Amino acid sequence: MAFKKSSNPSTVPATPEALYPTLPRAAGAPTELWSRQADVLRVYAEQHKATADVAIELPTGAGKTLVGCLVAEWRRQSHGERVAFLTPTRHLAQQAATAAAQYGIPAVDLTGRHTEWPPSDALAFNQANAVAFATYSALFNTNPHLRPQALILDDAHAAEGAVASTWSMSIRRSDGLYDEVLQILADHDAFSAAVVRRLRGRTAGRTYIAGVAEAGAAAPDLESVFDAAQSRGVLPRRVRFGYRMLADRLAACMVFASSDELLIRPLVAPTLSHPEFEDARQRVYLSATLGEGGELERGFGRKKIARIKAPANWENQGTGRRFFCFPSLVKGLGESDTPAFVSNQIRAFRKAVLLTPDKGSRNRLVDAVKPVGMEIWNADEADDAPQSFAAVPEGILGLANRYDGIDLPDNTCRLIVISGSPKGAHLQERFLYESLGAHVVLNERIRTRITQGAGRATRNSADYAAVLMMGRDLLNFCMPREHLAAMHPELRAEIEFGLEYSDLPLGEVTENLEHFRAQDEDWREANQAIRTARDEAPRAALPGTEHLQAAVQYEVAALDAAWQGEWDRAVEQAKKVIDNLPGSVEIRRYQALWHYLLASWAVMAGRRDGQSHWEALANRHYSDARAAARGTQWLSELTTDAGRLLAPSALDVPREDPLHAWVIDAIANSPARTSAKKYAAFESVLSEGLAQTAHKPFEAALNALGQLMGAETLPPAREQGRPDSVWMFGDHWWIAIEAKSEAEPGKEIPADDVRQALGHLAYAAAQTTRAVPDGSLTLVATSQTAVARAGTWVADKPLYLVSPQQLQEVAKRVSDAWDAIRAQTAQLAPDAARPLVAKLLADHQALPDQWLPILSTRMIGVHF
Repeated sequence: MAFKKSSNPSTVPATPEALYPTLPRAAGAPTELWSRQADVLRVYAEQHKATADVAIELPTGAGKTLVGCLVAEWRRQSHGERVAFLTPTRHLAQQAATAAAQYGIPAVDLTGRHTEWPPSDALAFNQANAVAFATYSALFNTNPHLRPQALILDDAHAAEGAVASTWSMSIRRSDGLYDEVLQILADHDAFSAAVVRRLRGRTAGRTYIAGVAEAGAAAPDLESVFDAAQSRGVLPRRVRFGYRMLADRLAACMVFASSDELLIRPLVAPTLSHPEFEDARQRVYLSATLGEGGELERGFGRKKIARIKAPANWENQGTGRRFFCFPSLVKGLGESDTPAFVSNQIRAFRKAVLLTPDKGSRNRLVDAVKPVGMEIWNADEADDAPQSFAAVPEGILGLANRYDGIDLPDNTCRLIVISGSPKGAHLQERFLYESLGAHVVLNERIRTRITQGAGRATRNSADYAAVLMMGRDLLNFCMPREHLAAMHPELRAEIEFGLEYSDLPLGEVTENLEHFRAQDEDWREANQAIRTARDEAPRAALPGTEHLQAAVQYEVAALDAAWQGEWDRAVEQAKKVIDNLPGSVEIRRYQALWHYLLASWAVMAGRRDGQSHWEALANRHYSDARAAARGTQWLSELTTDAGRLLAPSALDVPREDPLHAWVIDAIANSPARTSAKKYAAFESVLSEGLAQTAHKPFEAALNALGQLMGAETLPPAREQGRPDSVWMFGDHWWIAIEAKSEAEPGKEIPADDVRQALGHLAYAAAQTTRAVPDGSLTLVATSQTAVARAGTWVADKPLYLVSPQQLQEVAKRVSDAWDAIRAQTAQLAPDAARPLVAKLLADHQALPDQWLPILSTRMIGVHF
């Protein structure tokens, strides 16, 4: 007979827990639920069957996939709902679908393009005859073909990027649009001239935020650019899809900028306006680490998510054992020696996973530490794990921003190398952490990534893996007691043990790693110490966590109002955010951002309705933002004068670049402008010195060039390690120079020279008792063109190679400008000369913005 019986039984068990025994399980499926699975399912059934947003926490290895599958199937049977089970990657979705089928749950694989879905599988899902298994991207895109009525969101702690990418436009420097978009934002005063210079010249040492009110005013011009690029077919694919979601909403977005990228996105993903997500009757978030500071809510744009915590008997217990080692602490192991140490450990363990925040740092790390002849596999953020890596006896798997979703149990891998703190998955994160200094907002996210990354090779209770934590930023994150106290007790004990046993001579650390690899009696005794420490102290939330959790519902409401263009309501909700973020030191800087947002939205409300009270309100909160942001620089680059922002005519007159003003004033007031004798001395030193290789005249010429540019220079000295020249343009911008005029062109620049050069700005700061200005950089003036590999590894600040010919080209521009300035202004007082000096410098391409591109074409190292 061809007709089949319905997959839905006539009587549905009352709870997901009761459902499991009734399912037609395959051989090999668990015969019964573990107690921890039953515990969380019982709480779900008793308290959260009707909760719109509920999260379930179960540690790795505690069986959360089965829990999620049972909730999905119970809702499908009992409510007749279309249920989708989402994961970060295709491989994980297919893996979960296979597990569901083994449990006896009708499952269909809806990964990949919707045009490739088997029609029978799509029909089974749409008629609620099977649970669909797919990736987050199947739901979070411009035109979803999933219409679920209930959602199971696996690995929810790792989904923020996948969700936010739907409403994000990443404009890279390699795109033709970068300069055009940056210019529009500059024309609207969203970025100061100094920031634009740093971005164009690739000297930006941090991530910048565009002025919110100014970027809002620029929205129509930006949309014109994107529309025109789209009509010409030159809008990059990643920008095109984001623009579909952001068109007509750019005023509600924030713009983050680095030298390599412009990111346009809302602060929080506006999922309240995404019907495929918002209209689901229930959203169930599965995670090994839920967090307590509103991180989950911010990641999914939800006002409130109820939580089902891990069972009490699993609060302290982890999965497997990790032995952490921090090379930065190892005595006798220099920074430039670390790659060789890591390479030796990879060779000893034979296989390793290398984890970094991005593709560029991943590629550099692999290149620095790979043993000769060892095979390499790579996977980026959205890639599935290469299955062939698990099967080979040796090799390296390099992962870029993949802290979750790849499982390498038992002998498939015993070594994890994590390099760089995972705090910059995208520019918004980098701004919040590095520029805003709102560490407490992202600490939970960073801690989760470290936890998940370190656990890639410990997937069961008997598993074990060594974890090498490379870089001082990782070490600095793991050292504070409050950070350790907030970690899972097992992880805390492992990291504390690792910190103690990394602070030893290199030979002892290497020997301990050998004991761990052998799992011998010495290690077993050490392991007992970790178990004892695990139970000594309960987990404690970071200071400020409870305030962040209390504020998040208003954050989401405020950003939703901004998304709708309801600026007055956005202001009201922002005030509630601020009220729930008391000014304690832990969250004061995050509060500064919300004062700034409130003020900017008040400006936008004032532009719309013309009411005068908005100006006073905006100025009050701009003032509060400045007070709360004290100790950071991000706000000093932005306009905080509501009167100026509310007067359209004022914005037609761009602010004068303070750096250019400094240069023009310095040259207008220079005695060399009016004295032929003094100028001749400069000109002689400059023309003769830059043409020589002898270091003394070459260095003297560098100082002369700096002074003719309008800079101060350090007085002569013979101290070891002193910079050969430093051009100091007041407190606006400095350039330190290490001159290697006598070096042989065919030789590599050694790592020690790179390290010495990168200390020159700090030397100048100590000599002048002034802070190094943001965007300052270092040049190595040399005819050499190659740098030792270790030199690129230690270059953690902006550093450029400059040839003598490039310096001579700049010197000619400056000299020609001076000839014109002296001819036309020698008889004028400084104030009268100033306008002519400004014009002649610009005409001869001798202002800093104009000669900087010549000196910043060859960057060494991008580890910042």
